[in-house]
Amino acid sequence: MKRFAVLSVLFLACAASANPSPPAAPPSAAQATPAPNPPAVSADPASVCGYVTDGQGETPTSQDIFPVDITQIDGKSTPLRPENRYRTKPGTRVLTLSDAIPPHDLPAAAIAQIEKMKRLKEQRAYKKLEVEVKPGVIYAVGARLLRDRLDVDSIHDNAYWEPVVWDQRAQPCK
Repeated sequence: MKRFAVLSVLFLACAASANPSPPAAPPSAAQATPAPNPPAVSADPASVCGYVTDGQGETPTSQDIFPVDITQIDGKSTPLRPENRYRTKPGTRVLTLSDAIPPHDLPAAAIAQIEKMKRLKEQRAYKKLEVEVKPGVIYAVGARLLRDRLDVDSIHDNAYWEPVVWDQRAQPCK
């Protein structure tokens, strides 16, 4: 198997040198990092509610956005059984979130520090996110990992991630 992998790499390197392609343009700032808020979606005037979700599709981990758990909406606990989405009234909603960043996406030195912080801080390890919910719109939330904040002090202060709305789509709600 190793021999095949080495031969494949050599073949690809030879092919690339024989047919060089023009250098790719560096990604623009908009491509490199996601917008803090995705483009606005028009509200559905016929809808009487909106949705928030921590389980809509695959979170864009290539942009350092990872899953979260919505534990409360406006101070009220969400059901213990996992739900795909939570129905809410339109208006400003305050979500309480817990990050669910998989340990394999973190540096080994940070994993133990994060576990210790969560154990010691308990409720203070959660973060709040205000979302202006429009009728007929679903908002996907996640945790943006701040890789430049994986030092001991930032982890202790729970500053290694921030809550974000990473997607919003029209979804009728009657």
